Amino acid sequence: MTKRYIYIATLLLLFSGLNISAQQMLTKHDALRIVMENNFDVVLSEEQLKIAETNTSIFNSGYLPTLSGNAGITYNIDNLNVERQDGSVIETTNAKSDSHNAGLNLNYVLFNGFSRKYNLERNKELLNQGQLNMRATLEATILTLFQSYYGVARSQHNVENLQETLVISKERLRRMQYGYEYGRNSRLDVSNAEVDVNTDSINLLNAKQNLANSKRDLNFILGQPANTVINVDTTLQFNGLVNRDELHASMQTESVQILIANSNIAANRSATKATQGGYYPSLSLNGSYSYRRGNNNDASFTAANTSSGFSYGASLSWNLFDGGSTRTNEQVAKINENISQIGLEQTKNQLEVDFENAWGDYQNKLFVVQAQEANLQTNRQNFERSVEQYKLGQLTSIDFRTAQRNLLTAEVSLTQAKYDAKIAELVLLQLAGRIQEADF
Repeated sequence: MTKRYIYIATLLLLFSGLNISAQQMLTKHDALRIVMENNFDVVLSEEQLKIAETNTSIFNSGYLPTLSGNAGITYNIDNLNVERQDGSVIETTNAKSDSHNAGLNLNYVLFNGFSRKYNLERNKELLNQGQLNMRATLEATILTLFQSYYGVARSQHNVENLQETLVISKERLRRMQYGYEYGRNSRLDVSNAEVDVNTDSINLLNAKQNLANSKRDLNFILGQPANTVINVDTTLQFNGLVNRDELHASMQTESVQILIANSNIAANRSATKATQGGYYPSLSLNGSYSYRRGNNNDASFTAANTSSGFSYGASLSWNLFDGGSTRTNEQVAKINENISQIGLEQTKNQLEVDFENAWGDYQNKLFVVQAQEANLQTNRQNFERSVEQYKLGQLTSIDFRTAQRNLLTAEVSLTQAKYDAKIAELVLLQLAGRIQEADF
């Protein structure tokens, strides 16, 4: 490329850099931090995990005793006619009496057929599922984040390429106008150059609109206001995934989908054992403390009486036949176990398909990157030769424009290929359960 075009391109990049530095640079690390704090899906999954943690608490285990209290007071107003054994008669109206009582009742289940044990195991497994579901949400959010993040980066590259193209087109128009004034170019040459400048201006305007839309989409994923001013890091770093067997083995043991399916089986197995507790007797210890005081009416032999004391004991109950409810619940629980086992096999088969597709897609996109790099190199060389020939009058305006457009197309295609390959790499790492270890 000639010194003049290099100088123009340098000025363009310089002013573009000044514009970028005036904006907030959103690094990949910052994007990850913000999405963990603000993303709606992540926040909702954290709240759902709190529910699972609460259900696993000792207060939901059934292993704690129950304590209840009661108290009451009763007032009576009676009209009495009492005839005693000696023949005397007592008559009274509006005879008042009252009774006060209070008590505490303590109950503790010693044994209920192991239902508590297996319900607790199930709750713990549901907590594990909650943690795995949150991990799945995080992994999906990370992939969505960088799909959007790299979309912004790609749009930024496109804007920069189109800005450079427009600068070159404007310089070509200026040369055409000078040539027309000195009689070296026709009015048609000037008109063609003007059309190309207008076309490049429209393309740049559309690219800037796409960039603005991409930034708003990224802000939504980050949980930020839509018009938050951001600029992203356009550098790419590939992880160099070359060992297919290692990734495949990692998928079989670390994939969150498989871990969730296995957890679901364990939870249903505990649920089945919990339902079988209905076949066993239940043994409970109980104790109580009671207090009672009564104030009697005038017809009573005693004016008042008070009692208080403790009582304790044990109770054993055995539901010998409950109409088949326990048996039905057990059968349903075992069916759920079978369903979860089928779900695991389905998940494994689906992951095998997804992995093979992702690996093939990744390899294909890496090849496309290499091909586009070679294509860009060729088009850049062609454009540089076209610039020299055009200056010497050995190349028509149309041929120059063709070389210019080919270079722009090659630059855009290479940018697209690189970001597509990076996304394909992240998809592969997500399937292998290793996306959180990736170099972004």
